[in-house]
Amino acid sequence: MQYTLENLNSFNPVHTFDCGQCFRWNKNNDGSFTGVAHGRVIKVSYTNNNFTLYNTNLQEFNLIWSKYFDIDRDYDGIRESLAIDDTMRRATDCGSGIRILRQDTWETIVSFIISASNNIPRIKQIVESFCRLYGKKIYMDSKEYYTFPSPQDLFGIEEGDLAPIKSGFRAKYIVDAVKKANDKSLDFAALETEDITTARNMLLEVKGIGNKVADCILLFGCGRFDVFPVDTWIKKAMTALYPAEVEGVKNLAEAGEKLFGKYCGLAQQYLFYYARENKLTLEDFN
Repeated sequence: MQYTLENLNSFNPVHTFDCGQCFRWNKNNDGSFTGVAHGRVIKVSYTNNNFTLYNTNLQEFNLIWSKYFDIDRDYDGIRESLAIDDTMRRATDCGSGIRILRQDTWETIVSFIISASNNIPRIKQIVESFCRLYGKKIYMDSKEYYTFPSPQDLFGIEEGDLAPIKSGFRAKYIVDAVKKANDKSLDFAALETEDITTARNMLLEVKGIGNKVADCILLFGCGRFDVFPVDTWIKKAMTALYPAEVEGVKNLAEAGEKLFGKYCGLAQQYLFYYARENKLTLEDFN
């Protein structure tokens, strides 16, 4: 059971799955990727602009995967609009296959809580252990996978219950997020519709979520392209590459939003991917 979308431009599975926005996709020996999302497991391959999804069909593609892979967005046009100088043109060319996945909001909240002061291999390991502990079994090609547990699946958990996933100090933050999701003080729908400041402040009410994690959640889980997550590298890069724009600015997220406009979140991804692929370090911007 499979579905092929022909002539899909501006997509590269490596760029998309390895840019730090998701943690449940893994590369197979044949170059394809297998991932679990929205309660399903699929395998995808991309050859000669033909995008093939396995373990799904046209109906499911239209219902779930078209939105998840952001199929209808004009990434070619966005890249052109973001190429405001030579640096950004090189960055957009380097990461030309990045698409912002429309991930489940709840999964993104927990995953990026786990991401705090962590590296990608360990994040993936903790997330997978979390799903094995509380998720539901699903199958593809007779192999077991696990869904991401919902807030309802996690109702009443305590910090000690998460000891098996070895999330460390993050366990108490996951517990707080579960509580707020279940008592509806964390409103997923409002995160998509409220103004950015209001939406960000709602996330900041959850223990363990700071500005950077909040903006990652808004970008990757809520489809808010108009946020600019700022970590140590982005702060250094913006200061070095755009000194006039950030001089005297205390909030670099706002500076990025102003500089790159409504698609500043995608601009941030291009900058981050370009630096990593070229093995740039903070010292390169001194």
